[in-house]
Amino acid sequence: MATTKTTMYITRHGQTEWNAERRMQGHTDSPLTALGVQQASWLHDALKDINFSAIYASPLLRAYRTAEIIRGARPEAVIPCDELKEIALGTWEGHLGKEIEKEDPAEFLAFWKSPQQYQAHNGGETFAQVRARAVPKVEELLATHAGETILLVTHAVTLKTILSEFDQRPLELFWEPPFIHPTSLSKIVRDTEATTIELYADISHYQDKEK
Repeated sequence: MATTKTTMYITRHGQTEWNAERRMQGHTDSPLTALGVQQASWLHDALKDINFSAIYASPLLRAYRTAEIIRGARPEAVIPCDELKEIALGTWEGHLGKEIEKEDPAEFLAFWKSPQQYQAHNGGETFAQVRARAVPKVEELLATHAGETILLVTHAVTLKTILSEFDQRPLELFWEPPFIHPTSLSKIVRDTEATTIELYADISHYQDKEK
């Protein structure tokens, strides 16, 4: 019996102004920096010979714009997908990390050091809630595009949530390396035997090694 191989490439958006300023973003947007646009262009170049059956992106502009750059001249439209949005961070959005750490030290520490204990008292989402929306959607897309190759453009927490599911990584180890750099590339392959992470946060397409 022939093996059906489904390939899903997943990336994070390029660097944004708030990334550079170390502000928490969540569902609030900030524009890509010049470097962020360049990072997306580097990934476009690296993926230019791959034929994607579909390209899905978080509708948040930083991810959608990144997807458009990677898409380039391909005829396929970028399909917005709400389930690929970043974790909502409520009242933290737009604030510097050091400000939040000072005002809400216990919750900030839980977010970064003990994600399994993070309760999202800021009005945002927990890590479990991100998993509950993102992972079923990814499973749906893998089934819909069985035997095809697709691209997803999302965000750091959402991307790490998806990879943690297939890596069987417990939530308490969520932030363990590798780090999800802007436009780092991951690759999930599913066949009749197994689902395998073949690439995890790769940045070999970076043409300027100063990250």
